[in-house]
Amino acid sequence: MSLPSSQHYRSQGRRLGIDENILDRAVEAIERIRRTDPRLTPVLTLRHLSELTGAHYGYLRRVVARMLGQYRRISLRKRIPGRSRHRIISIPPQQLMEVQQWIVQNILRHVEPCSASFAYHPGSSPVLAAEEHCGCAWLLKIDIEDFFHTITEGRISALFFQLGYPRLLAFELARLTTMLIDSPGPALVRQPAQRWPAIPYYHSPWEGVLPQGAPTSPMLSNLVMRDLDTRLLSLSAQYGMRYTRYADDLAFSCRTGHDRAYVERFKRLVLAELSHEGFRPNLRKSVIRGPGTRRIVLGMLVNGPTPKLPREFKDMLRLHLHYLRSPNFGPSKHAERLKTSLSTLYHRVRGLIGWATSVEPDYGAECLASFEEVDWPPVQPRFEE
Repeated sequence: MSLPSSQHYRSQGRRLGIDENILDRAVEAIERIRRTDPRLTPVLTLRHLSELTGAHYGYLRRVVARMLGQYRRISLRKRIPGRSRHRIISIPPQQLMEVQQWIVQNILRHVEPCSASFAYHPGSSPVLAAEEHCGCAWLLKIDIEDFFHTITEGRISALFFQLGYPRLLAFELARLTTMLIDSPGPALVRQPAQRWPAIPYYHSPWEGVLPQGAPTSPMLSNLVMRDLDTRLLSLSAQYGMRYTRYADDLAFSCRTGHDRAYVERFKRLVLAELSHEGFRPNLRKSVIRGPGTRRIVLGMLVNGPTPKLPREFKDMLRLHLHYLRSPNFGPSKHAERLKTSLSTLYHRVRGLIGWATSVEPDYGAECLASFEEVDWPPVQPRFEE
């Protein structure tokens, strides 16, 4: 449910006997939001948000006060560990998730990220990101450490305010889309003193961060990065580099005519920009690749004119298909050897084929034809296009 036009809103308010000064401020807020983007749904207060979303106002207020809305944490082991060997996925409770999904559909999906971003928005694709670097001579890759947990509620509040939402509501929206970290550490940020002195109910000694697992976090991270992405695009253009970002993976590349020292100097400038924004690079996953080496972006080879699948990926997929089609082995024995279920194996291999098809369509079609020849047990569902 969206608001009517400013004229109809004012007319309805007068009929309800609402004070003219209040109507003036409300209309001003509506027009400010719509000037940012007419597709954004105007929201005036937290109570207004509760009416739009169907969530109870008291529940929303307690979430903002950090009294409710505890996230369920799931620990996933990383295949390539960095400083931490596990990735924590934080899942919001159902009612809060529904509010966050409403924010995504009615606000965030209408706001365009920087053109350097290739993740978390309609039409984005890792293959498109890799294409930007095809045929490069030098490739610089930088990974941001603990990306979501570095983005604080203060940044999110500033973002909603920039979109035109009232300052208090922007703060409340930030609280609804961030969470507190359980244990002290680098991601736990002390709240700026007296942020909202007029609302003691909202006071908290700690500042929330984006949860990895909330529906709002991906798009919010993109929008928070817009200014930094724009600066990195400008810096890259000055140095003859191409820049793309896929979530926390930053890639820069250039053609011939430069050497490693040139790329190293450029890298120091990029790290300075990241540090200025409060981000930390993951040094284990930040690399420079030059002539005579394999340049890989988001799991794709970019040495040639188009993205290609690495040899080891194709070898792994070929091995799966060999065992699955073998009359002496088959799906059951292959799943047992891998210590997994048939269902998990089915979807794992099908997912690999889907990825192969997106990068190399002809090769992916060949693999899919082989996969469909596998004699799966009757309980296993068939994939439908």
